[in-house]
Amino acid sequence: MDDRSPDGTADRVRSQQCEDRQLHLLEGEKCGLGRAYSRGFLYALEQLSADLVCEMDADFSHCPEDLPRLFEAITEGADFVIGSRYVEGGETPPDWGWWRSTLSREGNRLARCVAGVETVRDCTAGFRVIRADVLRRLPFERLTVKGYAFQIALLVEAKKRGAVVREVPVSFIERTHGTSKLGWSDIVEFGWFSLELGLHRWRGEQPSASGFHRALNFARRFSRSNR
Repeated sequence: MDDRSPDGTADRVRSQQCEDRQLHLLEGEKCGLGRAYSRGFLYALEQLSADLVCEMDADFSHCPEDLPRLFEAITEGADFVIGSRYVEGGETPPDWGWWRSTLSREGNRLARCVAGVETVRDCTAGFRVIRADVLRRLPFERLTVKGYAFQIALLVEAKKRGAVVREVPVSFIERTHGTSKLGWSDIVEFGWFSLELGLHRWRGEQPSASGFHRALNFARRFSRSNR
């Protein structure tokens, strides 16, 4: 997946496609992490007839060598496997910085408390292997969150449908090139989504997309005013 990345990712992938016909490239306008994941999942299901779908970062923050352990958890009966930084044996970069570390840990704590995923330690991880039949049952048209809150939405919807979730410890590695794309709009959307999800879950209702959009618009205005 490449949404107009300015670092030349798409060109590098196209050059490799000459050697590997199993390498696919999906390009599109930048519409947020959640929209990119949704397009990728649907492509894997509809065009590739996948049995399993893996999501992971392409900058080697997630180690490909860990994939066999995630696949093994699937063969042992899991439906939704998370490469987890926060179970025993998992690690985050020692030089990650207090802001990034606090944001990640407290974001996970918030999600666990209000979203009904208390047993999952790493709700926001982007390293996952998911059975295709689980993804086919998910309402992607209702997953309107665009940023990193998509990880919570996907997990919650899978658990609501009875998916067996398992965490496998991994070491998350800080990228050596580039910078994080996490912005104020992502942070506000994540917090707003988690709180609305908890409120609507308590009422037995579905979260509304309008609330997400109001939060996003506020975050974008705040971000522009503080540049």
